[in-house]
Amino acid sequence: MSRCLRAAFDIGSGATKLMVAEVEKGKVMKELFAKEIPVSFAIDWKQSSDGNLSEAIQEEGLSVLRQLVGECERLRVPREAARCAIATEVFRKAGNGAGYLEKVLKELALPVRVLSQHEEAEVGFRTALALADVPNVICWDSGGASFQITMRGDDGLQGYLGGLGTGVVTSICVEEVQKRTMAPKVTPNPVDSKAADELVVALKTRLDVVPSWLKQSVVTAIGGPNSMFCVAFEALGKRQYRPSEIREVLKSVVDQTDEELSSRAFCQGRSCVSHRATLYPRSHCFWP
Repeated sequence: MSRCLRAAFDIGSGATKLMVAEVEKGKVMKELFAKEIPVSFAIDWKQSSDGNLSEAIQEEGLSVLRQLVGECERLRVPREAARCAIATEVFRKAGNGAGYLEKVLKELALPVRVLSQHEEAEVGFRTALALADVPNVICWDSGGASFQITMRGDDGLQGYLGGLGTGVVTSICVEEVQKRTMAPKVTPNPVDSKAADELVVALKTRLDVVPSWLKQSVVTAIGGPNSMFCVAFEALGKRQYRPSEIREVLKSVVDQTDEELSSRAFCQGRSCVSHRATLYPRSHCFWP
């Protein structure tokens, strides 16, 4: 069987991604192109007064997809079956999420399937399984509007899931902790140490009880450019770190304005490749 070209689009709540690869018998044999571009659908949705995505963010998303579809054309990826696309949390929740994806189909001839959170968990787990260097993988997938922590047990995939992602957490910080309106162009910065502590407490109240399989576990983490894992990787300069090191990164960014943060490694540019990090034992201390 000869190799064939395949293109996979991931339209997430915080970023849009594309990978083009040569595939044989369901396996990626050669990666030809990969790019991830932040598009803040989740933050836009949280800023909305009617629960819809704004025209501006829809056009931004379409513009990014046009650019990525152009890469498919350049690489001569056949249309229809050779190009697949999925969408995640915010498109399940936004009132016009399905309408936006219909625009994508009409304008770019790209059909998009909206995943359930459990399907998101399965995709994230398989990604971590491909990346991890440990036999028993626990995957922590951090998105723009939700997270999934998963492992494969005797009874199949087990998950610890929640509706917290970078965009949702930003809105909680601004509206609940800082008592301000989540309007366009509003920044939470500077966030002082008291507000940061209050935000951690607010997030913990939204989490379910931590399952026993997650405690004292090594976690393989995946996420986009605004995820904790990517930020910590760029702040610490290493892919393996402990919760105590995450706290030190947090301490280093409190009381900083956007201008003061702009020189930091994790605040550079609009595009970022996905990062993988490993949180070592005691990662459960992030949870109540």
